[in-house]
Amino acid sequence: MKRQILVLAGLLLWGAVWAETEPIYFEGFSRCIDAEDENYGYTGGNDEQWGGNIATAQTIYQDAPEWSFTNCNGAYQCLKVGTSKKQGSAKTPIIECKGEVVLTFRVAPWEGDSLFYVSLKGGTTTDQTSFELAKKKWTEVTVHVSDIESGLQITFTSTNKHRFFLDDVCVRPADPDAGVIRVQGGTVLDFGLLGRYYSATESTLHIEGINLSEAISATLEDGETDYFSLSTNSLSAQGGELKVQLHEGASVDTHGCFLWLRSKDTKSGETVSKRITLLFEVAALNLEGSGSKQDPYTCGDVILLANNEGTVWTNTMYWATGFVLGGVRRAGGKETGDYDGISMTDKLALVLADKPDETNENRYVTVQISHEAREALNVVDNPELIGQRISVQGLLLNDKANPLYLGLPGVRGVSTDAQYVRPAKEDTQGFEESGKLKVESRKVLEGGALFIVGPDGTKYNVLGIRSK
Repeated sequence: MKRQILVLAGLLLWGAVWAETEPIYFEGFSRCIDAEDENYGYTGGNDEQWGGNIATAQTIYQDAPEWSFTNCNGAYQCLKVGTSKKQGSAKTPIIECKGEVVLTFRVAPWEGDSLFYVSLKGGTTTDQTSFELAKKKWTEVTVHVSDIESGLQITFTSTNKHRFFLDDVCVRPADPDAGVIRVQGGTVLDFGLLGRYYSATESTLHIEGINLSEAISATLEDGETDYFSLSTNSLSAQGGELKVQLHEGASVDTHGCFLWLRSKDTKSGETVSKRITLLFEVAALNLEGSGSKQDPYTCGDVILLANNEGTVWTNTMYWATGFVLGGVRRAGGKETGDYDGISMTDKLALVLADKPDETNENRYVTVQISHEAREALNVVDNPELIGQRISVQGLLLNDKANPLYLGLPGVRGVSTDAQYVRPAKEDTQGFEESGKLKVESRKVLEGGALFIVGPDGTKYNVLGIRSK
Protein backbone atom coordinates (compact mmCIF):
# COMPACT_ATOMS: atom_id res chain seq x y z
CA MET A 1 0.00 0.00 0.00
CA LYS A 2 2.87 2.31 0.78
CA ARG A 3 4.25 1.83 -2.70
CA GLN A 4 0.94 2.67 -4.40
CA ILE A 5 0.63 5.87 -2.36
CA LEU A 6 4.16 6.89 -3.35
CA VAL A 7 3.43 6.33 -7.03
CA LEU A 8 0.15 8.23 -6.80
CA ALA A 9 1.83 11.09 -4.96
CA GLY A 10 4.51 11.27 -7.60
CA LEU A 11 1.97 11.37 -10.40
CA LEU A 12 -0.03 14.03 -8.59
CA LEU A 13 3.10 16.13 -8.23
CA TRP A 14 3.86 15.80 -11.94
CA GLY A 15 0.25 16.66 -12.66
CA ALA A 16 0.47 19.84 -10.59
CA VAL A 17 3.63 21.03 -12.30
CA TRP A 18 3.05 19.65 -15.80
CA ALA A 19 -0.74 19.73 -16.07
CA GLU A 20 -0.54 20.58 -19.77
CA THR A 21 1.81 17.70 -20.65
CA GLU A 22 0.59 14.17 -19.97
CA PRO A 23 3.34 11.51 -19.93
CA ILE A 24 4.14 9.95 -23.29
CA TYR A 25 5.65 6.94 -21.59
CA PHE A 26 5.83 5.63 -18.01
CA GLU A 27 7.36 2.53 -16.45
CA GLY A 28 7.09 2.03 -12.67
CA PHE A 29 7.69 -1.77 -12.36
CA SER A 30 4.73 -1.76 -9.96
CA ARG A 31 3.92 -5.45 -10.62
CA CYS A 32 7.26 -6.62 -9.25
CA ILE A 33 6.01 -7.77 -5.85
CA ASP A 34 6.53 -11.00 -3.92
CA ALA A 35 3.05 -12.47 -4.34
CA GLU A 36 3.08 -12.42 -8.15
CA ASP A 37 6.05 -14.67 -8.80
CA GLU A 38 7.16 -18.07 -7.56
CA ASN A 39 10.78 -16.92 -7.43
CA TYR A 40 10.82 -15.14 -4.11
CA GLY A 41 13.19 -12.21 -4.13
CA TYR A 42 11.36 -8.98 -5.03
CA THR A 43 13.35 -7.14 -2.41
CA GLY A 44 15.61 -4.11 -2.48
CA GLY A 45 15.22 -0.47 -3.38
CA ASN A 46 11.80 0.71 -2.32
CA ASP A 47 11.92 -1.35 0.89
CA GLU A 48 15.10 0.51 1.97
CA GLN A 49 17.31 -2.54 1.47
CA TRP A 50 20.47 -1.76 -0.54
CA GLY A 51 22.66 -4.89 -0.43
CA GLY A 52 23.05 -8.48 0.65
CA ASN A 53 20.82 -11.36 -0.45
CA ILE A 54 18.17 -9.24 -2.15
CA ALA A 55 16.82 -8.55 -5.65
CA THR A 56 17.11 -12.17 -6.84
CA ALA A 57 13.85 -12.44 -8.80
CA GLN A 58 14.41 -13.77 -12.30
CA THR A 59 11.07 -12.61 -13.69
CA ILE A 60 10.69 -8.90 -14.35
CA TYR A 61 7.17 -7.62 -14.78
CA GLN A 62 6.88 -4.49 -16.87
CA ASP A 63 4.02 -2.02 -16.91
CA ALA A 64 5.10 -1.01 -20.44
CA PRO A 65 6.29 -4.02 -22.48
CA GLU A 66 9.25 -4.64 -24.78
CA TRP A 67 12.15 -3.60 -22.58
CA SER A 68 15.47 -5.39 -23.20
CA PHE A 69 17.35 -6.56 -20.10
CA THR A 70 20.94 -7.79 -19.70
CA ASN A 71 22.01 -9.05 -16.25
CA CYS A 72 19.00 -7.51 -14.51
CA ASN A 73 16.70 -8.73 -11.73
CA GLY A 74 13.37 -7.73 -10.27
CA ALA A 75 13.59 -5.77 -7.02
CA TYR A 76 10.78 -4.41 -4.82
CA GLN A 77 8.57 -2.67 -7.38
CA CYS A 78 11.69 -1.48 -9.21
CA LEU A 79 14.54 -2.92 -11.27
CA LYS A 80 18.06 -3.93 -10.27
CA VAL A 81 20.65 -3.50 -13.06
CA GLY A 82 24.01 -5.34 -13.06
CA THR A 83 25.56 -8.06 -10.90
CA SER A 84 28.64 -8.26 -8.72
CA LYS A 85 30.61 -9.71 -11.65
CA LYS A 86 28.86 -8.51 -14.80
CA GLN A 87 27.85 -5.22 -16.35
CA GLY A 88 24.11 -4.79 -16.77
CA SER A 89 21.81 -2.74 -18.97
CA ALA A 90 18.11 -1.99 -19.35
CA LYS A 91 16.85 -0.64 -22.67
CA THR A 92 13.41 0.83 -23.27
CA PRO A 93 11.42 0.12 -26.41
CA ILE A 94 11.46 2.86 -29.05
CA ILE A 95 9.22 5.55 -27.58
CA GLU A 96 7.20 7.39 -30.20
CA CYS A 97 7.90 11.11 -29.83
CA LYS A 98 9.31 14.01 -31.79
CA GLY A 99 11.09 17.29 -31.14
CA GLU A 100 11.89 17.83 -27.46
CA VAL A 101 10.96 15.81 -24.39
CA VAL A 102 11.87 15.61 -20.73
CA LEU A 103 13.09 12.28 -19.35
CA THR A 104 12.76 11.74 -15.59
CA PHE A 105 13.57 8.68 -13.49
CA ARG A 106 14.64 7.63 -10.01
CA VAL A 107 17.88 5.78 -9.38
CA ALA A 108 19.73 4.46 -6.32
CA PRO A 109 23.04 2.59 -5.95
CA TRP A 110 23.62 -0.90 -4.65
CA GLU A 111 25.43 -0.83 -1.32
CA GLY A 112 29.11 -0.07 -1.96
CA ASP A 113 28.54 0.80 -5.62
CA SER A 114 27.80 4.18 -7.13
CA LEU A 115 28.25 4.51 -10.90
CA PHE A 116 25.87 4.34 -13.85
CA TYR A 117 25.11 6.18 -17.08
CA VAL A 118 22.34 6.86 -19.56
CA SER A 119 22.63 6.76 -23.35
CA LEU A 120 20.11 8.01 -25.89
CA LYS A 121 19.34 6.77 -29.40
CA GLY A 122 17.34 9.13 -31.58
CA GLY A 123 17.90 12.35 -29.60
CA THR A 124 20.59 14.55 -28.07
CA THR A 125 21.08 16.22 -24.72
CA THR A 126 23.44 18.67 -23.07
CA ASP A 127 22.46 17.43 -19.58
CA GLN A 128 24.57 15.11 -17.47
CA THR A 129 24.32 11.43 -18.50
CA SER A 130 26.82 9.74 -16.17
CA PHE A 131 26.40 9.79 -12.42
CA GLU A 132 28.01 8.92 -9.11
CA LEU A 133 25.12 8.34 -6.77
CA ALA A 134 24.58 9.13 -3.11
CA LYS A 135 24.51 6.04 -0.89
CA LYS A 136 21.31 4.42 0.40
CA LYS A 137 18.88 6.86 -1.15
CA TRP A 138 16.94 7.51 -4.32
CA THR A 139 18.06 10.32 -6.60
CA GLU A 140 15.60 11.97 -8.98
CA VAL A 141 17.17 12.69 -12.36
CA THR A 142 15.91 14.96 -15.16
CA VAL A 143 17.35 14.87 -18.69
CA HIS A 144 16.16 17.24 -21.41
CA VAL A 145 16.27 15.57 -24.82
CA SER A 146 16.04 17.40 -28.15
CA ASP A 147 16.57 16.81 -31.89
CA ILE A 148 14.21 13.80 -31.89
CA GLU A 149 13.01 12.99 -35.39
CA SER A 150 11.33 9.58 -35.24
CA GLY A 151 11.36 8.15 -31.74
CA LEU A 152 13.61 7.83 -28.70
CA GLN A 153 15.24 4.80 -27.11
CA ILE A 154 16.92 5.02 -23.70
CA THR A 155 19.54 2.65 -22.25
CA PHE A 156 20.49 2.59 -18.57
CA THR A 157 23.86 0.89 -18.05
CA SER A 158 25.98 -0.04 -15.08
CA THR A 159 29.74 0.24 -15.22
CA ASN A 160 31.71 -2.92 -14.59
CA LYS A 161 30.77 -4.45 -11.22
CA HIS A 162 28.56 -1.51 -10.31
CA ARG A 163 24.84 -2.12 -9.66
CA PHE A 164 21.91 0.21 -9.24
CA PHE A 165 18.14 0.29 -8.78
CA LEU A 166 15.92 1.99 -11.38
CA ASP A 167 12.32 3.16 -11.07
CA ASP A 168 9.64 5.51 -12.44
CA VAL A 169 11.00 6.06 -15.94
CA CYS A 170 8.88 8.79 -17.49
CA VAL A 171 9.02 10.65 -20.81
CA ARG A 172 6.82 13.69 -21.30
CA PRO A 173 6.73 16.54 -23.82
CA ALA A 174 8.88 19.55 -23.02
CA ASP A 175 7.09 22.67 -21.85
CA PRO A 176 6.13 24.39 -25.13
CA ASP A 177 6.63 27.79 -23.49
CA ALA A 178 10.08 27.06 -22.10
CA GLY A 179 13.15 28.83 -23.47
CA VAL A 180 15.30 26.72 -25.74
CA ILE A 181 18.31 27.06 -28.05
CA ARG A 182 18.19 24.94 -31.19
CA VAL A 183 21.10 24.26 -33.53
CA GLN A 184 20.48 23.05 -37.04
CA GLY A 185 22.65 20.18 -38.24
CA GLY A 186 23.56 18.35 -35.02
CA THR A 187 25.68 19.13 -31.98
CA VAL A 188 29.12 17.89 -33.10
CA LEU A 189 31.50 19.79 -35.39
CA ASP A 190 34.22 17.45 -36.65
CA PHE A 191 37.21 19.03 -38.39
CA GLY A 192 38.83 15.81 -39.67
CA LEU A 193 42.56 16.07 -40.35
CA LEU A 194 43.98 14.27 -43.38
CA GLY A 195 47.73 14.68 -43.75
CA ARG A 196 48.22 18.44 -43.79
CA TYR A 197 44.69 19.14 -44.92
CA TYR A 198 41.57 19.47 -42.82
CA SER A 199 38.26 18.37 -44.30
CA ALA A 200 37.14 21.87 -43.30
CA THR A 201 38.70 24.75 -41.42
CA GLU A 202 35.40 26.54 -40.88
CA SER A 203 31.90 25.36 -39.98
CA THR A 204 28.71 27.39 -39.73
CA LEU A 205 26.13 26.88 -37.01
CA HIS A 206 22.58 28.02 -37.69
CA ILE A 207 21.14 28.83 -34.26
CA GLU A 208 17.52 29.48 -33.30
CA GLY A 209 16.46 31.00 -29.99
CA ILE A 210 12.93 30.42 -28.66
CA ASN A 211 11.39 32.25 -25.69
CA LEU A 212 14.69 33.81 -24.63
CA SER A 213 14.99 37.13 -22.82
CA GLU A 214 18.68 37.83 -23.48
CA ALA A 215 21.18 37.65 -26.32
CA ILE A 216 22.75 34.22 -26.87
CA SER A 217 26.37 34.20 -25.71
CA ALA A 218 28.90 31.91 -27.38
CA THR A 219 31.97 30.86 -25.39
CA LEU A 220 34.65 28.21 -25.80
CA GLU A 221 35.20 26.03 -22.77
CA ASP A 222 38.40 26.83 -20.87
CA GLY A 223 39.33 29.47 -23.42
CA GLU A 224 40.32 27.00 -26.14
CA THR A 225 41.59 29.81 -28.34
CA ASP A 226 44.79 27.95 -29.25
CA TYR A 227 42.76 25.75 -31.57
CA PHE A 228 39.42 27.43 -32.30
CA SER A 229 37.98 30.90 -32.73
CA LEU A 230 34.45 32.25 -33.19
CA SER A 231 33.14 34.84 -35.60
CA THR A 232 31.17 36.42 -32.75
CA ASN A 233 30.55 35.99 -29.05
CA SER A 234 26.95 37.19 -29.09
CA LEU A 235 23.82 36.52 -31.16
CA SER A 236 20.38 38.02 -30.76
CA ALA A 237 17.82 36.25 -28.57
CA GLN A 238 16.23 34.97 -31.79
CA GLY A 239 19.49 33.34 -32.90
CA GLY A 240 21.56 33.78 -36.04
CA GLU A 241 24.66 32.44 -37.75
CA LEU A 242 27.86 31.55 -35.93
CA LYS A 243 31.08 30.52 -37.67
CA VAL A 244 33.67 28.35 -35.93
CA GLN A 245 37.22 28.44 -37.30
CA LEU A 246 39.95 25.86 -36.72
CA HIS A 247 43.42 27.37 -36.51
CA GLU A 248 45.88 26.09 -39.10
CA GLY A 249 48.47 25.35 -36.43
CA ALA A 250 46.30 22.69 -34.82
CA SER A 251 48.03 19.35 -35.37
CA VAL A 252 47.57 16.72 -32.68
CA ASP A 253 46.12 13.23 -32.90
CA THR A 254 42.82 14.11 -31.28
CA HIS A 255 41.59 17.26 -29.63
CA GLY A 256 38.14 18.39 -28.59
CA CYS A 257 36.40 20.96 -26.46
CA PHE A 258 32.92 22.35 -25.91
CA LEU A 259 31.27 25.44 -27.31
CA TRP A 260 28.56 26.73 -24.98
CA LEU A 261 25.54 28.74 -26.11
CA ARG A 262 23.72 30.41 -23.23
CA SER A 263 20.79 32.75 -22.64
CA LYS A 264 17.86 33.08 -20.19
CA ASP A 265 14.29 31.82 -20.22
CA THR A 266 11.80 34.67 -20.73
CA LYS A 267 9.31 33.33 -18.19
CA SER A 268 11.43 31.81 -15.43
CA GLY A 269 14.65 33.80 -15.85
CA GLU A 270 16.65 30.56 -15.57
CA THR A 271 19.74 29.95 -17.67
CA VAL A 272 19.19 28.06 -20.93
CA SER A 273 22.22 26.37 -22.48
CA LYS A 274 23.23 24.27 -25.46
CA ARG A 275 26.54 22.42 -25.73
CA ILE A 276 28.31 21.86 -29.04
CA THR A 277 31.25 19.45 -29.25
CA LEU A 278 34.20 20.73 -31.31
CA LEU A 279 36.58 18.02 -32.46
CA PHE A 280 39.50 17.61 -34.79
CA GLU A 281 41.51 14.46 -35.24
CA VAL A 282 43.94 12.74 -37.57
CA ALA A 283 41.87 10.67 -39.97
CA ALA A 284 42.40 6.96 -40.48
CA LEU A 285 45.24 6.27 -42.90
CA ASN A 286 43.61 5.65 -46.26
CA LEU A 287 46.79 5.11 -48.25
CA GLU A 288 46.73 4.66 -52.01
CA GLY A 289 49.97 2.67 -52.13
CA SER A 290 51.76 0.13 -49.95
CA GLY A 291 55.34 1.41 -50.28
CA SER A 292 56.59 -1.45 -52.45
CA LYS A 293 58.27 -0.99 -55.82
CA GLN A 294 55.24 -2.43 -57.58
CA ASP A 295 52.79 -0.37 -55.49
CA PRO A 296 54.64 2.78 -54.33
CA TYR A 297 53.27 5.42 -51.99
CA THR A 298 51.86 8.52 -53.66
CA CYS A 299 53.01 11.98 -52.59
CA GLY A 300 49.72 12.27 -50.71
CA ASP A 301 50.60 9.06 -48.85
CA VAL A 302 54.01 10.44 -47.89
CA ILE A 303 52.39 13.63 -46.56
CA LEU A 304 49.75 11.67 -44.66
CA LEU A 305 52.35 9.43 -43.02
CA ALA A 306 54.54 12.40 -42.17
CA ASN A 307 51.70 14.16 -40.39
CA ASN A 308 50.26 11.17 -38.58
CA GLU A 309 51.64 11.11 -35.05
CA GLY A 310 50.49 7.53 -34.66
CA THR A 311 52.87 6.26 -37.37
CA VAL A 312 55.53 3.88 -36.09
CA TRP A 313 58.90 5.41 -37.00
CA THR A 314 61.35 2.96 -38.59
CA ASN A 315 64.46 2.86 -40.76
CA THR A 316 62.68 0.89 -43.47
CA MET A 317 63.19 1.99 -47.09
CA TYR A 318 59.93 2.61 -48.96
CA TRP A 319 59.11 3.42 -52.57
CA ALA A 320 57.26 6.60 -53.48
CA THR A 321 56.15 8.03 -56.81
CA GLY A 322 55.30 11.46 -58.18
CA PHE A 323 55.77 13.96 -60.98
CA VAL A 324 59.01 15.98 -61.02
CA LEU A 325 58.41 19.72 -60.60
CA GLY A 326 62.07 20.73 -60.30
CA GLY A 327 64.87 21.04 -57.81
CA VAL A 328 64.83 22.88 -54.49
CA ARG A 329 65.70 26.51 -53.84
CA ARG A 330 66.79 26.78 -50.23
CA ALA A 331 66.13 29.58 -47.77
CA GLY A 332 69.11 31.90 -47.48
CA GLY A 333 70.76 30.24 -50.46
CA LYS A 334 72.34 27.62 -48.20
CA GLU A 335 72.46 23.93 -49.07
CA THR A 336 71.10 23.09 -45.61
CA GLY A 337 68.30 25.69 -45.65
CA ASP A 338 64.64 24.68 -45.79
CA TYR A 339 62.61 24.63 -48.98
CA ASP A 340 62.05 28.13 -50.35
CA GLY A 341 60.69 27.42 -53.82
CA ILE A 342 61.43 25.43 -56.97
CA SER A 343 64.80 25.74 -58.64
CA MET A 344 66.10 24.61 -62.04
CA THR A 345 69.75 24.90 -60.96
CA ASP A 346 69.71 22.46 -58.03
CA LYS A 347 71.43 19.09 -58.36
CA LEU A 348 70.93 17.93 -54.77
CA ALA A 349 67.18 17.41 -54.44
CA LEU A 350 63.86 17.08 -56.26
CA VAL A 351 60.35 18.33 -55.65
CA LEU A 352 57.59 15.82 -56.47
CA ALA A 353 53.80 16.08 -56.51
CA ASP A 354 50.86 13.89 -57.48
CA LYS A 355 50.03 16.22 -60.38
CA PRO A 356 52.54 17.61 -62.89
CA ASP A 357 50.95 21.07 -62.66
CA GLU A 358 50.54 21.17 -58.85
CA THR A 359 51.04 24.69 -57.45
CA ASN A 360 50.01 24.14 -53.81
CA GLU A 361 53.27 23.85 -51.87
CA ASN A 362 51.51 22.02 -49.05
CA ARG A 363 51.22 19.08 -51.47
CA TYR A 364 54.90 18.95 -52.37
CA VAL A 365 57.31 16.18 -51.36
CA THR A 366 61.08 16.66 -51.33
CA VAL A 367 63.58 13.99 -52.38
CA GLN A 368 67.22 13.87 -51.32
CA ILE A 369 69.46 12.55 -54.14
CA SER A 370 73.17 11.77 -53.96
CA HIS A 371 75.96 9.46 -55.18
CA GLU A 372 75.14 7.35 -58.27
CA ALA A 373 71.50 8.47 -58.44
CA ARG A 374 72.35 12.16 -58.79
CA GLU A 375 73.60 11.96 -62.38
CA ALA A 376 70.30 10.53 -63.64
CA LEU A 377 67.88 12.48 -61.43
CA ASN A 378 69.10 16.07 -61.14
CA VAL A 379 67.09 18.51 -63.27
CA VAL A 380 70.11 20.54 -64.42
CA ASP A 381 71.48 17.67 -66.51
CA ASN A 382 68.08 16.07 -67.08
CA PRO A 383 65.57 18.89 -67.73
CA GLU A 384 63.40 16.45 -69.67
CA LEU A 385 62.37 14.97 -66.29
CA ILE A 386 60.21 18.01 -65.54
CA GLY A 387 56.60 16.91 -65.68
CA GLN A 388 57.52 13.22 -65.81
CA ARG A 389 56.62 10.56 -63.24
CA ILE A 390 59.45 8.83 -61.40
CA SER A 391 59.68 6.40 -58.48
CA VAL A 392 62.31 6.57 -55.75
CA GLN A 393 63.21 4.45 -52.72
CA GLY A 394 64.35 5.94 -49.46
CA LEU A 395 63.59 6.66 -45.81
CA LEU A 396 60.12 8.12 -45.42
CA LEU A 397 60.17 7.72 -41.65
CA ASN A 398 63.20 7.78 -39.40
CA ASP A 399 64.10 6.87 -35.86
CA LYS A 400 64.01 10.53 -34.77
CA ALA A 401 60.29 10.75 -35.56
CA ASN A 402 61.01 13.62 -37.95
CA PRO A 403 60.04 12.75 -41.52
CA LEU A 404 60.60 16.27 -42.88
CA TYR A 405 63.33 16.91 -45.43
CA LEU A 406 64.14 20.56 -46.11
CA GLY A 407 61.05 21.49 -44.10
CA LEU A 408 58.63 19.34 -46.12
CA PRO A 409 57.57 15.68 -45.95
CA GLY A 410 60.10 13.82 -48.03
CA VAL A 411 62.17 10.83 -49.09
CA ARG A 412 65.71 10.65 -47.76
CA GLY A 413 68.76 8.78 -48.96
CA VAL A 414 68.12 8.07 -52.65
CA SER A 415 71.70 7.31 -53.63
CA THR A 416 72.07 4.21 -55.83
CA ASP A 417 70.97 3.12 -59.29
CA ALA A 418 68.70 0.53 -57.67
CA GLN A 419 66.74 3.20 -55.79
CA TYR A 420 65.02 4.97 -58.66
CA VAL A 421 62.91 4.29 -61.73
CA ARG A 422 62.76 7.07 -64.34
CA PRO A 423 61.49 7.13 -67.91
CA ALA A 424 64.02 6.38 -70.61
CA LYS A 425 65.24 9.57 -72.27
CA GLU A 426 63.58 8.65 -75.55
CA ASP A 427 60.22 8.43 -73.74
CA THR A 428 60.43 11.87 -72.13
CA GLN A 429 59.30 15.16 -73.65
CA GLY A 430 62.31 17.15 -74.79
CA PHE A 431 63.09 20.82 -74.29
CA GLU A 432 64.09 23.51 -76.72
CA GLU A 433 66.41 26.29 -75.72
CA SER A 434 64.74 29.71 -75.96
CA GLY A 435 65.10 31.21 -79.45
CA LYS A 436 65.59 27.92 -81.30
CA LEU A 437 61.87 27.54 -81.98
CA LYS A 438 59.61 30.49 -82.70
CA VAL A 439 56.29 28.90 -81.64
CA GLU A 440 54.72 25.75 -80.25
CA SER A 441 57.63 24.90 -77.94
CA ARG A 442 55.85 23.32 -75.07
CA LYS A 443 58.67 23.73 -72.54
CA VAL A 444 61.57 26.13 -72.61
CA LEU A 445 64.61 26.29 -70.30
CA GLU A 446 65.84 29.88 -70.07
CA GLY A 447 68.37 31.30 -67.67
CA GLY A 448 68.00 28.36 -65.32
CA ALA A 449 64.20 28.74 -65.14
CA LEU A 450 61.59 26.53 -66.79
CA PHE A 451 58.82 28.11 -68.87
CA ILE A 452 55.79 26.77 -70.72
CA VAL A 453 55.10 28.45 -74.05
CA GLY A 454 51.58 28.37 -75.48
CA PRO A 455 50.72 28.14 -79.21
CA ASP A 456 50.41 31.92 -79.33
CA GLY A 457 53.93 32.39 -77.96
CA THR A 458 52.81 33.51 -74.48
CA LYS A 459 55.33 32.31 -71.94
CA TYR A 460 54.49 31.14 -68.42
CA ASN A 461 56.76 29.80 -65.74
CA VAL A 462 56.08 26.42 -64.12
CA LEU A 463 53.93 28.01 -61.38
CA GLY A 464 51.54 29.41 -63.97
CA ILE A 465 52.64 33.05 -63.65
CA ARG A 466 52.85 34.97 -66.89
CA SER A 467 56.38 36.04 -67.72
CA LYS A 468 57.19 39.75 -67.84
